[in-house]
Amino acid sequence: MEKVFRGVLRHRKVVVAVFVVLTAICLACVPHVKIDADMSDYLPPSAKSSQDLTAMKEVYGNDITNARIYVTGISQVDASSFVDELKAEGDVVSVTWLGDEVDLDEPLEVQDQDTIDEWYDGQGYLFEAVLSDTVDQTEVDHIRSMAEDLPNAGTVAMDGSAISNASSMSTLDTDMIKIMTIAVITVFLIVMLSTTSYLHPVVMLLTIGVAIALNMGTNIFRGTISSITQLVASVLQLAVSMDYSIVLLTNFGRYRQKTDDQFEAMVKAMTKSFSVILSSAAVTFFGFLSLSAMQFLIGQDMGIALAKGIVCSFFSITLLMPCILYGMRNAVEKTTHAPFIKSFKKMARFCYKGGVAALVIAAIIAVPSLLAANNVKFTYGETSNLSQSSQVKIDGDIINNAFGESQTWAIMVPEGEWANEDALIADLKALPTTKSVLAYTTVAGDGLPHELADEDQVKQLISGGYSRIVLVSNVPDEGTTSFNLVEKVRSLISSRYGDDYHLVGNTVSYYDIRSVTTSDQMTVKLASIIAIGIVLLVMFKSISIPISLILAIEVSIWINEAVPYFMGDKVNFVAFLVIDAVQLGAAVDYSIIYTEEYLQRRRRMAKSPASFQAVEKTAQPIITSSSILIVACLGIYFVASSPMIQQVGLLIARGALISVIEIFFILPLLFRISDGFIRHTSLKLGFYVEKSKSEEHVDMDAVVQQIEDDSQPQEQNR
Repeated sequence: MEKVFRGVLRHRKVVVAVFVVLTAICLACVPHVKIDADMSDYLPPSAKSSQDLTAMKEVYGNDITNARIYVTGISQVDASSFVDELKAEGDVVSVTWLGDEVDLDEPLEVQDQDTIDEWYDGQGYLFEAVLSDTVDQTEVDHIRSMAEDLPNAGTVAMDGSAISNASSMSTLDTDMIKIMTIAVITVFLIVMLSTTSYLHPVVMLLTIGVAIALNMGTNIFRGTISSITQLVASVLQLAVSMDYSIVLLTNFGRYRQKTDDQFEAMVKAMTKSFSVILSSAAVTFFGFLSLSAMQFLIGQDMGIALAKGIVCSFFSITLLMPCILYGMRNAVEKTTHAPFIKSFKKMARFCYKGGVAALVIAAIIAVPSLLAANNVKFTYGETSNLSQSSQVKIDGDIINNAFGESQTWAIMVPEGEWANEDALIADLKALPTTKSVLAYTTVAGDGLPHELADEDQVKQLISGGYSRIVLVSNVPDEGTTSFNLVEKVRSLISSRYGDDYHLVGNTVSYYDIRSVTTSDQMTVKLASIIAIGIVLLVMFKSISIPISLILAIEVSIWINEAVPYFMGDKVNFVAFLVIDAVQLGAAVDYSIIYTEEYLQRRRRMAKSPASFQAVEKTAQPIITSSSILIVACLGIYFVASSPMIQQVGLLIARGALISVIEIFFILPLLFRISDGFIRHTSLKLGFYVEKSKSEEHVDMDAVVQQIEDDSQPQEQNR
């Protein structure tokens, strides 16, 4: 590897040129990557609602109600005119309103009042629309302006899945800019405080920026990525892979103290850092990739993007960063400054003394935390992912107050079985949550031949050998009542048609998402533990070391996941699913840095001073890297518009903090306690053997003295 790195550094201009070309190509590809904000699109093909949605689109197209528009103060004539204007819009597939349900030529007072109340509340009219998949916030704003321009128009409110998806997409770029700005500022300040040159953070950011561009650009080969992945992948890549560059920079600084030849110092640093960076990248890579084990395909979407980002960061830091750093060596020398934090001895002393108390506390709360984490309540729907201050949320509350909550489902059953269809319609109408049921027989009657019926009605309700029933229910988009209704409606349909039916609706999709993701949490946990465990096993040639590392980090994950339960908060299922892989992958990076340092020192001194000194020597890179992850993810929490993305940021930030505390307090103690077990379950560790029992229990003064005498390792006592 030293020969390889020597060649890389000698041909640094070629290396930089290659990265510049690749970065330019990838940046040109970024705008062409499609973003999908609809979580139901990530249901596995085996899910019932996914199959039903595909079948429904093939037969009827995308014409399930996905938007509601409420306009107050307008006359009936203007409302009718507004419908005509809406139908003329390119992104509007269809519109339904009061005029489609009653005869407007007759006085409303003499017609069915329940039907009228569903569309007119005395203040304004409700319009239900089917908007195309391509509708964006610009079109939504245009529709709102059309309504506001109606004579005497008062309140205009719009909600529905199409409206919320358009809103999410419109804030995506703004949120990304805010999040990355906070992350960049965080990296610059923290790295500047922990290094010895004002240009070091610039070099790091430039290198990781190239890696992020490569990752985002190569997403074009995947066709489409989720909005969640688009928002969090870059900042997580920046925060998680920053410790690779810190390792390289730290080793370069050490070799610079030994030689004035910066070329040789950089080659030695590249060679020394390679194994640590490769190991850290490998465990993070497999930790992220374990998300792909989820049935819910959002895991595959995020897992591939995050794992690919680690690969891009690995090559950028091991190849590009040394070339840039060496090429800027004169400028770096001119911008050097004294280290702002010179010693971590006091922190090492505090961690050493507090290890036993920390282990006792962790042991006491571990099992309760695990039980609490397994009982956290989740949210799945779009409504729960809307900020309380968002326009869509405010509008939704206005419409719900006027007309009640409403969910529109579509049922496809075999055409021509009129007796079964009539019986099913009667069953659906009898449900206490039903607002209306629309079918061919309710409009034209099952005795009217298709040829004599209205062509538009036939096209919407009978096609491709299927008859369609539209069920409108007064339920929220998720929750116990809504999910129980899904089970009830499926049961009613299957009792008449067996498995020969299709049921589509937002709540139906959320029900299946809940079913699929129930098993995904354990799948991701096991996949990440096994994958990372194997990497650690190969890396350290030890059975006990991977167990110690993973055990300490898993306890921190349990504590992190238990917090929402004890606070009585609901958590979005996506945020909760990804935390296992992300926290484990990130925290293992820190634990590897500590373990490598501990093992090196354990080969030449007793376990107590080795664990103590390892804390002192690794505190700077671990604290620097973890601080970046924590602050960057807190930035996500404070600036993201989506509550789900906010929860992802908060969970990762809190998890990183807990993990670092455990690594500094508990992991050194675990190594000391299990020293004999580690010795007998590992290959070729070459541990220093103490001459007497007294050396195994060095008092604090002796330990501190050994730290001060660190420049004279005890090789003679081996």
